Amino acid sequence: MKNQFDYPRLLIKERPENHDDFFIRKKKLHDYELHWHDYFEIELILSGTAIHELNGIKYHLSPGDIYLLNPTDFHSIKSNDAEVYNIMFSENLLDDELLQKILSVKNNLAFHLDKSEFRRVTALIEQILFEFNSDDNYSADYIKNLLECLFITFLRKCDFSSAPIMDSTSAQIRKAILYIHGHFRENPSMQMVAKISGFNKNYFSTLFHKSTGKTYKEYISVLKLEHSKKLILSGELAISEICFASGFSSLPNFLRSFKSYFKLSPGEMRRAHLKSLQKL
Repeated sequence: MKNQFDYPRLLIKERPENHDDFFIRKKKLHDYELHWHDYFEIELILSGTAIHELNGIKYHLSPGDIYLLNPTDFHSIKSNDAEVYNIMFSENLLDDELLQKILSVKNNLAFHLDKSEFRRVTALIEQILFEFNSDDNYSADYIKNLLECLFITFLRKCDFSSAPIMDSTSAQIRKAILYIHGHFRENPSMQMVAKISGFNKNYFSTLFHKSTGKTYKEYISVLKLEHSKKLILSGELAISEICFASGFSSLPNFLRSFKSYFKLSPGEMRRAHLKSLQKL
């Protein structure tokens, strides 16, 4: 079997700032080649401009643009003297329900804020930065609450018409679902994930289907296919490399599953995407 190909993956524990769960700063935005993280990241453009390629889609950034990256996103940056607020954090800081909603959004979480939104979000981030540099009591709790307010800003701009409805029972397996989102490329077995959620395999299977509307196998497959789509739109990897980098062990199975799900072959999708870029 071929070795799994990986783009550079930045780990929050290996950042030079050496903060395990959270870090915030105002900084000049530098150029970055295509990469991904094991953490969430929010950046708000304060001044200057930049070109941001996120999951194969190119964004021309200017003041007021904001984006949220999750651990399966691939992106690169070409900065033109842009200055940003940069926030990096692990999933441990957020309520599981908020995370579940964010992870259910298929589109890139990249938006432009109007003047009123920009003022409010800037004030919110400045308060987070103040608390981060403060020794006051309850600063960590304050940061967690402010960060969740910032997440809600993103959620208000999202369309959840197609998102699964999570009832009170399904909340018990959110931790397992979040684990799957971080490890789907490793093809975790249902028995192992059921153990994480504290249920036996059969009951977990029933509860999982009720909560997500998909079987466990279907859910994992969709995550891998959506991940492969991001890699295809990035335009830099061979189809065979994308197959294994997305967690598939067989190229024919990947091609068959991809065509069935997207109604296009990987090559057809890439060509259509490149053609659309040429029209811009």
